[in-house]
Amino acid sequence: MKRKVKLKLITGDGGNGWVSFRKEKFVPKGGPDGGDGGNGGDIIFRPSKEVWDLRAFEDNQLLKSGDGGRGGKGKKNGKRGADLIIKVPVNTQIKISDDKNIVVKNKDITLLKGGDGGRGNRTFKNSINQEPMLAEAGDSGIKTSVELIVTDSPEVAIFGLSNSGKTYILNKLTNITAKEADYLFTTTVPNIAEIKSDIENIKVIEIPDFINYKKAAKYSSLLANIKVLIIIINHDDSSKETYELIMQSVLPQTASLCAKILILNKFNKHIKEPEVGIEINNIFYVIEGKLNVEKLKEVITRLTKNNPKDDKDSLKEDTPPEEEIFVHAPPIIKSLGKPNFSYSGNVVKIFDNKLVRIAKGSNLNKPEAQLQFHNLLNKSGYLKALTEAGVKKGSIIKFDEVEMEFK
Repeated sequence: MKRKVKLKLITGDGGNGWVSFRKEKFVPKGGPDGGDGGNGGDIIFRPSKEVWDLRAFEDNQLLKSGDGGRGGKGKKNGKRGADLIIKVPVNTQIKISDDKNIVVKNKDITLLKGGDGGRGNRTFKNSINQEPMLAEAGDSGIKTSVELIVTDSPEVAIFGLSNSGKTYILNKLTNITAKEADYLFTTTVPNIAEIKSDIENIKVIEIPDFINYKKAAKYSSLLANIKVLIIIINHDDSSKETYELIMQSVLPQTASLCAKILILNKFNKHIKEPEVGIEINNIFYVIEGKLNVEKLKEVITRLTKNNPKDDKDSLKEDTPPEEEIFVHAPPIIKSLGKPNFSYSGNVVKIFDNKLVRIAKGSNLNKPEAQLQFHNLLNKSGYLKALTEAGVKKGSIIKFDEVEMEFK
């Protein structure tokens, strides 16, 4: 059973804003109508009772949500990027750092937000600038690494050869309606459910026949962490051989403290059904489907309480903290703050995300756009600050990968 996994998560980038003008009489260039880019997709964790471990991430530990679409003409906004929904077992712990953790309980958790979409040129229009040539690039998504830890794994497992009645027993114990059939290998993936009571719920998992059904061999790892193993054997002439085969194959994979309950199914109806005991190696007989369910539940409850998992299997160090919300929400900065840059040699690097996004979202090869951007630098105090810092004419000003000459 895969109980821990490390993932690298990347949210979608926001789409770029658009520069365009509509055709309209007596309006300069027809008026700006460039649409905004769509926001990048979020990363959402969803608790699912159909998922019992983290094996699905063994071959895919880099997960990314969708990028937002770029804006278009006619005030057309870009499409929002697709969210990435990650299904995990209920009560999975998400370890973000040594002091920041979240537990996925009974509702979706938006862990990371996608990058904001860039503004189109119509949002740059004002009383002074009626013909904006500037737009904004979408903000980048966030990248982070997390560790997932399953803290609520099944305590009871039901095992037997194919067509031995495993699903029948699971349905009786948990009141679910998992598929039952008379043909071989009906169950090819584990069924999981809960024994519910007023005091507590006990998770029970039905494991496929991994002795004969080779494709299900990977599910044998589930046995390593359970407290109680229920073994079902159909009573016939080969019952003893079947029992020995299961013991040789299954017992080495269970924890040393794991309790065992043996059920002989389809037993001779003339033999009186014995009472259910409380011994770890107790044998419980099911005669023609007449199962004393409540008494079996009592035994299982007693064994799970009196039989803690081996220390090597405990997750004491991973005690889940209280739930909290951790999101990345890059805002669209409405006003520029204090100039933020570095100057070395003849290169100036601008770190103001607002200016960087506008530089990347605009075509600064066009003289009109370049002039408007120059005015924005002047208005925001950057030109004065660069001059006071001793930046010489001809120096290169870098806005991420966008470069322009300081004049």
